[in-house]
Amino acid sequence: MRLQNRILILFSLLFTVGFLFLMSLCANAVEKTNRKMVDSFSTQSFEFKSQEVGQWLGQRLTELRVIAMNEALKEGNIQEAVSYIARLNEHIGTQYGNEWGTFAAGGTDGIGWVGPGRYIDVSAREYFHEAMAGEAEYVLSAPLISRTDQAEVSLICYPLRDGEGKAYGFLNAAISLEKLHEIVAELDFYGGQSWIMDPKGSIYTRSGADEKAVKALLPELEKGKKGCLNMENGTSTVFYTLIPYTEQWYLCTSIENSRLMEDTKQLTMQLSMIFLTVMVFLFLCSILVSRSVTKPIGKMAEAMKKVETGDWEVSLQMTGRDEIARLSRSFDQMVQKVHSLVLQTAEDEREKRKAEFRVLQAQINPHFLYNTLDTLQYKAYDTGDEEMVTMISALSAFFRISLSKGREIIPLEKELEHMESYLKIQKIRFQDVLSYDVQVRVEDSFQVLKLILQPLVENAIQHGIKPKMAPGMIHIRVTQEEAQAGSEGEDTENGLSAAKTGDEAGGRTGKGRPSAEDPAAPDRRRTGRKQRRLIMEVEDNGVGIAEDRLEELRRELREGTAGKSYGLINVNNRIRLLYGEGAGVTVESRKGQGTCVRIVLTELPGEKVEEIYG
Repeated sequence: MRLQNRILILFSLLFTVGFLFLMSLCANAVEKTNRKMVDSFSTQSFEFKSQEVGQWLGQRLTELRVIAMNEALKEGNIQEAVSYIARLNEHIGTQYGNEWGTFAAGGTDGIGWVGPGRYIDVSAREYFHEAMAGEAEYVLSAPLISRTDQAEVSLICYPLRDGEGKAYGFLNAAISLEKLHEIVAELDFYGGQSWIMDPKGSIYTRSGADEKAVKALLPELEKGKKGCLNMENGTSTVFYTLIPYTEQWYLCTSIENSRLMEDTKQLTMQLSMIFLTVMVFLFLCSILVSRSVTKPIGKMAEAMKKVETGDWEVSLQMTGRDEIARLSRSFDQMVQKVHSLVLQTAEDEREKRKAEFRVLQAQINPHFLYNTLDTLQYKAYDTGDEEMVTMISALSAFFRISLSKGREIIPLEKELEHMESYLKIQKIRFQDVLSYDVQVRVEDSFQVLKLILQPLVENAIQHGIKPKMAPGMIHIRVTQEEAQAGSEGEDTENGLSAAKTGDEAGGRTGKGRPSAEDPAAPDRRRTGRKQRRLIMEVEDNGVGIAEDRLEELRRELREGTAGKSYGLINVNNRIRLLYGEGAGVTVESRKGQGTCVRIVLTELPGEKVEEIYG
């Protein structure tokens, strides 16, 4: 496939994915923003309509307060009160319009008069007892059917109180709910259903109520005076608010979400058209850009094919200051350099073959050395020189591990064997002057850097035991612990780390081999365990190191500079190169008491070993 076509396909995919992604973000943002605006607008309009219903009720209450101010009702004159109520009911249509039903007045026994010979008994009504027992100015009843004219009304029970606030009677007024039905019927929020209800689920209007919404609203009405509720099916939203001058009348409306989001859908479609137009424009631009880029690249590709055939005289010679022109000039320079490198590589290959021959020749030398040592060992065995046999055997093992076929990382067992071979030779040399003990407590297998223990043992002999001019002892301890284990060892009274011996160390004295795993020891396998680390300590009871020289030695270890202790610095530098700056050698010593050299190695990862062997 041509590069131009690949660029066009790539641009098309990027434009399409970007378009869909941006459209999704914009659609979600527009939907959320518009939904908040719609909800806010609907809530405000809804509350305004609720205020309208409340104003109508407030007007009725004002009229009722004026009626209650009549002298006959205030003084409790039953005859005059009955006469006043009768006249009020007779002329209610002309005085107050059709907003009221009938009025009644009575005492605390719940018996009220509508007129001469006409009375009502509300003693069993819940709203009556609530009005008489409480301190509320009035109590609104649930909708009911008037016994007088069978009209749908709600009763306002207005307690008549004396100067001390004690109720001595009541004034009942029936308000027609026809006007209430008309107000609710006029509600038109996105074609939704509206109704009035109370927290008990009673519906006060004739307009149809959403039964599912009514059930869902019952627990919400107990929590607050207003709000909106998204139905579980996600198809509609219910708005509700408490009507002023009431305590339990809620104006509610249920609106389908699809009606609420019609404007959002139109806006989303407009955004889609805009994005589509932009995408087409960008696609046309991509065609022009791809052609301007691919044409010079095509020329460069033809030149490369010529170079493949061995034509080193190719030159593009493009002019200009853009990236393609600079690339062409770099290409011309590269062809010249590659031509020179080809010639140089041929010469290097000849030198490489010569070097390989020399390496193969050098491999013969270690085999000659091992064969010679084996011959000497057999010769000493024949003569009965046990010390010579031991020394030659230890020397042969020493050289074999030192060379290790060129490997820098060896098993811990081999490193211990190498160190013990050296100690065997030195033991024969120094006889009773030198004693040593090796304690190993290692449960798992470790891969370690080669030749790190022998130089430490050699330093202990040469600089600690030998100058002492008296029998000396070297303790070699190798232990294993978890990476998060506490301190690196407490100091003894003489400033050296405490030595563990015998069964306490969990190893064998003087053998240098890891002990068998203790059956009573906790099971610490690799799985589910934190990183391990290996602690090696070489401690002697030699002459020790003076304080000023100890500080100088520690500085050399920190800086990695070789001074008088070349072997120790070499070990420290090799450990830091392999394990990182956090690893290395530490030294504790006191003049006349001895020295302890300590190495802490973290577990070497398998990929690190492979990299070194590489």
